Amino acid sequence: MDPSFSKQFDVQAVLEDGKRPVQFGTNVLAGLIGGIDKFRRDLEQQRRSRSLGPAMLGAFLWVDDAELLQRIAEFPAACVVVSKQPRGKYHAERLRKVAEAVKDAAGLPTWAFSELEELCFHQDGKTPVLGPGSPQERVRLPALRTLGYRKAGNHLVPILHTKMLLLGELWWHDEDALGGVADVTGFTPHRLWLGSANGTGSSRRSLEFGLWLDDSGLLKAARRFLIEVMAQSENLDPDSNDLTPDLVVPDYDDEAMWEAMAALADHDADEHDCGDGA
Repeated sequence: MDPSFSKQFDVQAVLEDGKRPVQFGTNVLAGLIGGIDKFRRDLEQQRRSRSLGPAMLGAFLWVDDAELLQRIAEFPAACVVVSKQPRGKYHAERLRKVAEAVKDAAGLPTWAFSELEELCFHQDGKTPVLGPGSPQERVRLPALRTLGYRKAGNHLVPILHTKMLLLGELWWHDEDALGGVADVTGFTPHRLWLGSANGTGSSRRSLEFGLWLDDSGLLKAARRFLIEVMAQSENLDPDSNDLTPDLVVPDYDDEAMWEAMAALADHDADEHDCGDGA
């Protein structure tokens, strides 16, 4: 390929506020990587009180770019979802390489998102049943997940075709929404990258576009979308060809729960009576 052909299309600009870069042409992933690095530097320099560090949420058709995979793997908290990949020797090797690149990644804590904190992984395809004595499961999603349907033959299936990455901050607070004492973790979105480029090395040679945005309404909408993507996601190479999320809302043993509450109430009443007698 003649590099002079593609280079003449390369254009960079900033939006009116002078802070948000826009890139057209080749190698727009360089702008994505640079934005990720700058966000981490800025957050580290600010050193906010109660901050738990940066977090990354993303959705791409596919990700295999070495630099992007490195940033995902090294991010303190990250989950990026890709479209479900077909079966076959070629795709199996692609999956192996990508999985190897993020095998030591920290993943993303679901308890920082109210929409996800109740979810747990199913057990052998079945919804777990929880009782008063069940241990609290704190789910941390792997750094790479998959979503959708696996293509079989020439049958077209809906795919995850977005190219977006949301950067934000995890935080901790010791009060809940009603002012009670609680251990609360949350996520605040700060910057959103949107583009036409997949997270692939080959996209760097194509004519694409990419830009960073920080509009508050857009950040909230992107957060909602990406959380739903994660809620419906599966592991990177699931057995199912269909959309079969492995995160579920657990069932609760209501009878056991009521018995435990009644026993606790009786215990409190006994202690109160003993206190009055004294």
